[in-house]
Amino acid sequence: MNRWFWQGSLGAVLGVLALWSAGGCREVVFSDEPGLELAFSADTILFDTSFTTVGSVTLPLKVYNPNDAAVSIDRISLADASSPFRINVDGYPGPEVVDIPVLSGDSVWVFIEVTVDPNAATTPFIVEDELLFELNGGSQTVTLAAWGRNAHFHGGLDRVFALPCDETWAADRPHVVYGVPVVDEDCTLQILPGTEVYFHAKSGIWINQGTLIADGALAAPITFRGDRLESDYADLPGQWGIQVDFEYETDFGVETFTVARGGLWFFGSKGSVIDHAILEGGTIGIQVDTVGTATAPALTLSNTRIRNMSATGLFAQGGVIEGWNNLITDCGQVCAAFTLGGIYNMDHCTFANYWAEGVRQAPAVFFNDWYESSDGELVVRSLEGSSFRNCIMWGNNAGLTDFDELVADVINPLDAPLIWNSAVDVQSDDFPLELLGSCTTDEAPPFVSTMDRDFHLNSNSSLWEGGASQFFITVDLDGLPRNVGIADKGCFERQ
Repeated sequence: MNRWFWQGSLGAVLGVLALWSAGGCREVVFSDEPGLELAFSADTILFDTSFTTVGSVTLPLKVYNPNDAAVSIDRISLADASSPFRINVDGYPGPEVVDIPVLSGDSVWVFIEVTVDPNAATTPFIVEDELLFELNGGSQTVTLAAWGRNAHFHGGLDRVFALPCDETWAADRPHVVYGVPVVDEDCTLQILPGTEVYFHAKSGIWINQGTLIADGALAAPITFRGDRLESDYADLPGQWGIQVDFEYETDFGVETFTVARGGLWFFGSKGSVIDHAILEGGTIGIQVDTVGTATAPALTLSNTRIRNMSATGLFAQGGVIEGWNNLITDCGQVCAAFTLGGIYNMDHCTFANYWAEGVRQAPAVFFNDWYESSDGELVVRSLEGSSFRNCIMWGNNAGLTDFDELVADVINPLDAPLIWNSAVDVQSDDFPLELLGSCTTDEAPPFVSTMDRDFHLNSNSSLWEGGASQFFITVDLDGLPRNVGIADKGCFERQ
């Protein structure tokens, strides 16, 4: 026996009327033959890890009718009445949809989402359900599964909010940040080894005259990244970084402007520390706008990897920074910009820009010591007291003639070279060579594989030995011993 199209639900009637009209007013008859089956684009829909209470991406399931006759699917539904999953069948929301017409050889789409409920687990866990398909007395299932993680959530109604004055973030659960938490003056945020910090879009941490102590360990680094955990987001830049919208009145009405800053923004900070950390997938990784003090730099940055930033890895404006054993790679503009003067002392750092997301119009490393004030006055702020030793500054634009991978726009002459015993790309006749001391300027570093982003050195040549260091550095970024006599250039020591 066959069923006619008007025996279905309103949704099915409308769908078939559209098919009937498109088919030249042919009568559509649905087979009720037992044993007919549907075909699916997948037998399991698996969601990558998502944080509890946070909704997932939408995943599609295509449902085919491979039979010679049209069918009307009696029901598509979730097996669990309290399921964390949600479905939508060609525009009709679940948890169940009935009487779905499908012509022979045609298909319908089921769109699936999930929000995982929190529990007491401290490690990722899985939730499951089944999507049921009932057709002519038979049934088929597609498995739904999602990984979930409990987390500490920071944020609220206000986009910018103050953290408790002395706050500690532990590694027991991930920390998910919405908005911009502020570490205020004379307050400290301490992040313990192994802690994972995930930022929602336009989010970051503002250290506003306070102190950040993110002191990780070789075996337990602290990670900062975006909060989308699906595989499609693993290497996507620009997912996080402070952006705050402000409104102001004009003669033409209310206008909006956006203030964008680094993901970790140090403004007037003193004595902050980042050690054994990983920052990836943001806009600007670290921004330092401060002068520090005579006794402590604004930021001590060591044993840290910054990668895949859509703009800049490390951006300093008149800052005071010390650092060693850092690897900053793959940025849409520059790996590091040291601007408006300041005091920067860094040893054994590798700045390697092999950005592959498009054409890069900036060098790997940039220095300048001046700016133009709002009234057009040239203001010079010296780089005196800065020193970069045993570093590598290179990238995939080194062979081009448009600009070098090291650019210095410096007005105020220095008493001593700025960069010592380093490997840099400098070809321009306009570069102030007095900034360089015992540096190579046109020797490409023998990285193991720029394609695989392996920036260890693969050469026995003495050319890659450095010189005296400013700091007592006994190990490299891998935690392996440095040559006590003459250590290698860059963040990795040849073993």
